[in-house]
Amino acid sequence: MMDGTRFTLRLRFVAGIMAGILLLFFGVLYNLQIVNVDDYRRQATARIANQETVEAARGEITDRYGRVLVSNKTIYEVTLDRSTLGEEAQRNATLLKLLEICREEGVVWTDTLPISDTAPFVYTMDQTDSNTRKSFSKLMETMGTSWKTAAADGLELAAAMDSDGAAAVTQTEGGSLSEAVARAAQHQWSQAQSDGLRRETPGQAPEQETAVSGVSAQPLISKMREYFEVDPAVSDEEGRALVGVLYEMLLRTKDVSTSEYVFASDVDISFITKVKEAGLAGVKIDTTTARTYNTNYAAHLLGRVGSIYYDEWYADDSYYRNNGYNMNDTVGKEGVEKAFESYLRGEAGVRTTETNANGKVVSETWVPDENGELQVPQPGNNVMLTIDERLQEAVETSLSQRVPGMTDQVKGASAVVLDMSGGVLAMASYPTFDLSIYSDSAAYNQVSQDPLAPLYNRAIQGLYSPGSTFKMITGVAALQEGYTTPGEEILDTGRFQYPAGEKYPYGDYHPACWYYLQYGGKHGWENMGEAIRDSCNIFFFTLADRMGIDIIDEYASMFGLGQKTGIEINGEKTGRVAGPAASEALGQEWYDGLLLSAAIGQGTTECTPIQLANYIVTLVNGGNRYPVHLLKTVKTSDYSQVVEEYSAEPLDSINISEENLETVKEGIGLMASEGSVAKYFKDLPVKVGAKTGTAQVGSATAESNAVFVCFAPYDDPEIAISIVVERGGSGTELGAIAADIVSAYFGSENTNETVTTENTLLR
Repeated sequence: MMDGTRFTLRLRFVAGIMAGILLLFFGVLYNLQIVNVDDYRRQATARIANQETVEAARGEITDRYGRVLVSNKTIYEVTLDRSTLGEEAQRNATLLKLLEICREEGVVWTDTLPISDTAPFVYTMDQTDSNTRKSFSKLMETMGTSWKTAAADGLELAAAMDSDGAAAVTQTEGGSLSEAVARAAQHQWSQAQSDGLRRETPGQAPEQETAVSGVSAQPLISKMREYFEVDPAVSDEEGRALVGVLYEMLLRTKDVSTSEYVFASDVDISFITKVKEAGLAGVKIDTTTARTYNTNYAAHLLGRVGSIYYDEWYADDSYYRNNGYNMNDTVGKEGVEKAFESYLRGEAGVRTTETNANGKVVSETWVPDENGELQVPQPGNNVMLTIDERLQEAVETSLSQRVPGMTDQVKGASAVVLDMSGGVLAMASYPTFDLSIYSDSAAYNQVSQDPLAPLYNRAIQGLYSPGSTFKMITGVAALQEGYTTPGEEILDTGRFQYPAGEKYPYGDYHPACWYYLQYGGKHGWENMGEAIRDSCNIFFFTLADRMGIDIIDEYASMFGLGQKTGIEINGEKTGRVAGPAASEALGQEWYDGLLLSAAIGQGTTECTPIQLANYIVTLVNGGNRYPVHLLKTVKTSDYSQVVEEYSAEPLDSINISEENLETVKEGIGLMASEGSVAKYFKDLPVKVGAKTGTAQVGSATAESNAVFVCFAPYDDPEIAISIVVERGGSGTELGAIAADIVSAYFGSENTNETVTTENTLLR
C-alpha cells in the first residue's frame, strides 16, 4: 500500500512538471504569434539587399618553362557596411571596439587621412601621394565652408605639394610650397597654434628645411570629432583613429572615392575570431585573392598591382573608365603586371547579398546579365614570359657577388640576355629589391631612400656611352659602304695623324689610342679583325674620317641605338647617337672633331643596356633587328588553350654581306679567345665572341662606366649579352660576369629539359 502511494505522488509530480513545460511553451508561442507578432515579423522579413561587384582572380605569370612566378593566394579582408553599422553612437562604439581588436592583434587598417596619429596633430602631406592629397582636398571642398575654414592650411599645403612635387624644401623666394608653409605657419602663430614650426618672433620667416608636416591640423580634427559626434571622453589618439575610419567612409559617401572601403586585408583567424565573438554589426569579413610572388628575382620585370589612382580614373581619356573597370579594381601598376593587364585581368562577377537587421548575411545570389547568363567571376588568362627564371637567378647572383668590389666608386649595374629574335631570357638591374616592400611602408621607404636607387631599372632606363662596343657599327658601315675592305691594314702610330703633305682638318685635336695613353705603345699595322680584338682607336678614327657622321648615324639607327626597343614594360628611355641633330637637341654646337669620338662610342652617344644587347643580336643574326619582347604565350586560366602566341617580325633588316659579317665577327671572337678577356672564357663549354668598352665619366679610370657585350656560341649564336657597371672601371673586368651567365645558360647541370612522367599535368 505504501509503495502504491509513493508511485502515485511521483506520477503526479512528473505530470505537474510536464504541464508546466507545456504552459511555458504555449506562453512563448502566444508571445511570438499573438502579442509581438508584428515586431517579430518585421525583424524576420527586414532584409537589406546590396548588389556588389566581385573581382575575379588575375591570371598567373610564368617563365618560358612554365615555372610560376606570380600567382594568387586566398586572404580574408574586412569591409564595413554603412547600412548596418547603426546610428552615430552605436556606429562609433562598434568602430572603437574594432580598432581595439586591431591593436591587440597587430592588424593595420586603411587610413589615408593626412594627419599624424598622435597629438599634437599635424599634417603629414610629405608622407602621402598625390591621389591621397587630391581626395582630401575634394572632400574638404565638398563639406562646405566650415570644413574648408578648419582645413585651410592643409588645403594650401596639398595644393602646393601637387604643384611643387616636394615633401620638404629649403625656403627660397617664390617657392610655392615654401610660401604655403610660411603662410600657414604665420596664420597659426597668430592663433597661438604653431604646433610644429619653431619661430623666433611673430612675422619671421620659417626656418630653412621647414617640414611640411609641421603645420597643425588640430582645427580640422576638432571639427571632425564634432561632425562625427565622437564622445568627448574618447582620448585624442582613439578619437583620431576613429575619425580616420569615418573619413574613409565619408570619402565614399560623398562620391569623392567610388572604391569600396577595405578596412583591413590579410587578417588571420585569431583576429576573425575576436571580431565574431564581439558580434560587431556592420563589420564584414570575406575571402578574396591577393597577389603572391613565387620568386625572389625579376622584381624590375614583374612589377606590382595596386589601386587605380585618382588621376587615372578621372582623366578624360581614362583607360579604366572606358574599359569597364570599377574604381576599386586592382590593376597592374608597373612591369609585366601593367604591360599585360588586358590578358591578366579576369572578368568580374556581380552578386546580390541580402543581410538582416543585424547585418548577418542571409542569402547570396549571382545576378544574370542581359542574356540571362549568371555573372560569375571568370579568372584572367595566364601569361608565359620569355624569361628563364634560373638564368635570371644566375644573372642577379653574379651581379650581386661581383659588382660591389669592382671599384671603390661603383654604384649600380645591369645585365641583359636576349635570344636571337629579341626575346628577353634575363634582365637584371643591380641593386634590386623584394616586391613584398609594396605591402610594407617602412620597407618601401627604406628602399626608396637608398642612394643606390634599387627601384631604378637600369636595364631600360639607364643611359650610358657604349664606348668601344660601338666600334662594330663603325666597322660594318665602312665595310658595307666601301670605305674599307676586310683585308685592309691601317697604321696605328699612337695618335691620329694625316699622311705628310695632306691638310689636317681637325686643328690641334690629335686624339690618341687608349694603348698609347696607358702604356705609351702602338698597335702598328692592323686589319679589321685585329683592330676589334685590340680595340684600336686609330683604326676607327680613320674609317670615320673617310665616311663622315651621317653614315655612322644611319647605321647606328638601323642597329636600334637612339630608338626604343619595343619592350612591353613602361619606362624605357630612348637615348641618342652623337651627331649634329643630337648636339642641336642638347643646345650644343657640333664641330668636326666630334666625329672621331662618335666613331668609338663616346661624346653624346648614350644608349640603354637593352639597346646594346639588341644591337648585338642584330649584328650576329645577320642584320635582322627584332623588337625586344617579354611575351611568349598567353593561355586560358586552366592552361588548356592558347589565347595568343608571340610571333617575331623584324623591325628592320640591314644588308650585311656574309664576308663583311664574318670579318667583324672574327674580331669579336679574337677578343674572347686571345684578347684581354680570354682568361674568363677558356673553360666554357662553348666558344664566345666578346667586346669590351670603357666610357669615361670622370678624370680617373675608376670613374669610368664599364661596358661589355658578347654572344654565344660563336658559330651558331643563341644568346647575346650586354653588361654595364656604373663607375666600374674597365670593361675587361666584366668578363667574369659574362662567363657566369654563359655557363649558367649552356651548363649541363642547369639544363631546362625535364623528364615528364606518366599522369603529369602538362601546361
